[in-house]
Amino acid sequence: MNKKRKGIEMKKLLLGIAILGLLGSCARWEDSQKDWKSDTSGLKRTVRIYTLDGKLLKEYKGTIRVRDSDESGRISLNLISENNRRVTIDNAIVITEEE
Repeated sequence: MNKKRKGIEMKKLLLGIAILGLLGSCARWEDSQKDWKSDTSGLKRTVRIYTLDGKLLKEYKGTIRVRDSDESGRISLNLISENNRRVTIDNAIVITEEE
C-alpha cells in the first residue's frame, strides 16, 4: 500500500511539472511567433518620436517594422504601409505602441 501511494504522489508531481512546462512554453511560443511576424512583415503600430526635452517631432501609424542597434542607439523604422520607406532615428526618444 505504501509503494502504491508513493507511485500516485510521484505521478501527481510529474503531471504538475508537465503542466507548468506547457504553460510556460505556450507564452514563450506566442512571444516567438509575434517576434517572427514583427521581423518579417511588421506589425500595426503607432510610433512617436520626441526630442530629448519631450517635444513631439513626428508620429507614424501603420504597418511598421522596428530595428534597433545596441552599439549606436540608432533606430530604423521600415514603414511597410508607405512602400517600405525607411526612416533612421538618432538622438531621440522613440515610443512604439502596438495596435
